[in-house]
Amino acid sequence: GKLTGKPDIKDSLLHAVPICAPYQTLSQYKYRVKLVPGNQKRGKAARQCVDFFLRSDQEKTPEAERIRDLIKRVNDNDWVKVICSDVKISSSGAYNKTKSQKSSKK
Repeated sequence: GKLTGKPDIKDSLLHAVPICAPYQTLSQYKYRVKLVPGNQKRGKAARQCVDFFLRSDQEKTPEAERIRDLIKRVNDNDWVKVICSDVKISSSGAYNKTKSQKSSKK
C-alpha cells in the first residue's frame, strides 16, 4: 500500500485522507481545492470542500461511486483538522456554488 493522489484503475482504495499542502504540490491530484485567506470558518470550509468534491465528479462508474463513498466516510473532524482557519475556497466552480448557496438562502 502506497498513498497516492491520483489512484490508478487497478488500485484497491481503502481510505480517503484529507491533506493540506501548497497548491503546486497538489497539481497532479484529482481532488483538490485552493485555500486562500478569507473569513470562512474551518467547519464551513470543510463542508464546502466535501460538497465540491462530491459534485465535481459526476461519473457513474463503480470506481467513481467508491471514491465518493470514501470521501463521505471521512470524519468531519478530520477535515477540520487539516484546514487552516479563516480561509476561502478558491477553485473553478467553487465560486458559482457559493453564489448559488447564498441566493437559495434568500
